[in-house]
Amino acid sequence: MATDLTERVQELAEARDVPESEILEQALERGVEDLWVDLILSRYVNEELDRETAIELVGRDRVKRAERELSVVEDDVHWGLNA
Repeated sequence: MATDLTERVQELAEARDVPESEILEQALERGVEDLWVDLILSRYVNEELDRETAIELVGRDRVKRAERELSVVEDDVHWGLNA
């Protein structure tokens, strides 16, 4: 796994003609951003955060998508319990 990761970082750096450290910095930033969005949406879905605050923090599109996904899961659970 580490070898694959190292090779991927090297290949990205070569393709973009940037240092490997820049690739690692971008990867860390993207990863933290994804984790942040997941945290905010989780708090919203668990009613620990109101809708408007969630929208302010991660954007209306992401909140709407989370609502749609939650609705689909709830529909599936309801169907499964009543099948």
